Amino acid sequence: MKRLTLIICALLFALFPACANGSATTGGTMNITLTIGEKTFAATLSDTATTRALAGKFPLAVDMSELNGNEYYVYLDSSLPTASKNPRTIHAGDIKLYGANCLVIFYKSFNTNYSYTDLGTVSDTAGLLDALKANGGKVTFSLAE
Repeated sequence: MKRLTLIICALLFALFPACANGSATTGGTMNITLTIGEKTFAATLSDTATTRALAGKFPLAVDMSELNGNEYYVYLDSSLPTASKNPRTIHAGDIKLYGANCLVIFYKSFNTNYSYTDLGTVSDTAGLLDALKANGGKVTFSLAE
């Protein structure tokens, strides 16, 4: 009986993260690039239903707008699957979805009370804000080669 209880507990712990996410994940990642003017930034997306739907739109060229001195955002023309949660802390380089269709790149770290769907992160944010400013928020998202 003790062994059966341990097996059941192990299965629940293994399955719980997928349920909490709201989407099944394979634990993999997707490598993408953000091209902003002449600069290219490497980023990694988690493998989720949301990121697969987003990647289906790549290459995706958008004109992002600055907001609150910490982020650039754009409203997409269609909704994506969501799995919103409050991250408590936003980190510079985070790529998130606000609501079902607002794609956001954060260039500053700060605490938040808002909920987002996690998408991924820019690997190295050095020069990210300068590139966004210099190019008026024009960003192209592509799958990495």
